[in-house]
Amino acid sequence: MRKTTQLIYFLRFFGSGVIIPVLSLILLSRGATIETISLFIGLYSATVIAAEFPSGVFADLYGRKTSFLLSSVLSLVSYTLFLFSRSGLLLLIGMIINGFSRAFASGSFEALIIDQATENNFPLERVTARLAILESAGIAIGSLAGGLLADIGSRFSGNLGANIAVSAVLIVLVASFVREAPREHTQHAGKTHLQMFRAQMQESLAFAKQRGIIRILLVLCLLMGISLSVIEIYWQPALEPYQTSYWIFGLVSSLAFGFVILGSWLAEKLLSKYKKSWLGLLLLLKAPLGIGLILFSFAASEFSIIGIYLGLYLLIGSGSVVENTYLNQLAPANSRASILSLFSLVLQLGGVLASICGYLVSSNADFKKIWLLAGALLLVFTIATALLRKRAVAPAAAASAATVAAQQEE
Repeated sequence: MRKTTQLIYFLRFFGSGVIIPVLSLILLSRGATIETISLFIGLYSATVIAAEFPSGVFADLYGRKTSFLLSSVLSLVSYTLFLFSRSGLLLLIGMIINGFSRAFASGSFEALIIDQATENNFPLERVTARLAILESAGIAIGSLAGGLLADIGSRFSGNLGANIAVSAVLIVLVASFVREAPREHTQHAGKTHLQMFRAQMQESLAFAKQRGIIRILLVLCLLMGISLSVIEIYWQPALEPYQTSYWIFGLVSSLAFGFVILGSWLAEKLLSKYKKSWLGLLLLLKAPLGIGLILFSFAASEFSIIGIYLGLYLLIGSGSVVENTYLNQLAPANSRASILSLFSLVLQLGGVLASICGYLVSSNADFKKIWLLAGALLLVFTIATALLRKRAVAPAAAASAATVAAQQEE
């Protein structure tokens, strides 16, 4: 990957990191109240979910560069609105625009990078590992910077100003240095834009509806959405009874991104060694994640909670690289962005399910039981998938051996 491309990808997540540590505080200082803050965040999430798949289709039809540029422009507009917001209405408009920005960024630039890597015969596992490392590093460094910027200016204007600057830099870098071949859609010749949009959506949905490996990846994506959400929502409340110092929360969060980077690096090495056993490798990484979540629910000390939390992120980092490598390998180039957006949508729907289940579980039992439930679901699915795949492969292997034996006899 070119250094400019890596810088663009890093900056995208650096901007997110700058906002993450103080997001709620920014909203409260710009027009939200403690009663309405969840509504603003919910509206943002609903916008992302609604626009996720259509924005991916847009990227496939009109260009990944165009989609990412649009995302950067929308980001610039939204953070400018936040900066000048003094009322709930302006903040509301800004959150909706920011949701569209997130949706148009999702999958578009990644798909462009994967396309270019494929054209240049660059190992896909190295690309996906590098992207995962850049994402984690961007968020981690951005979060550290966000904590420092919070003290600059009033009402977190330092954080908002930094994101406006990052968005502007991204627009210049993408417009000036990113090249994308003109998109050709001969299969859509003579169709209106609406017909092209529908046809592209149908192609992507047809891919996602395939049985076998694609369905396994979809279910794993949903389960990962649940797992990631329950980990992030409840790990801090789990430490609260131990009166953990706030600086430890920051340190643990930074270490978690470091473990994701380590896991991504390990996954690249494993993939280069076991290229033909990728599904087995994926299941081998997801099963311990399920076991880790189950153990998480029984953690009874500050050190065990932090230790298991970091271990989970090591497995999350390695598993995501394996998953993304083979999803990009299987996805047709002309539908890659919309397929990545579709899987991102499934991941977010998993998060929504986790929120609902978390509310139900915590209302009737210890909230840690949600980790037990998520871990059990992931573990059962991986074991069942491994057994079913083994049963499906055994007859095929026997038939192949019989054919070889028959040929030798002849």
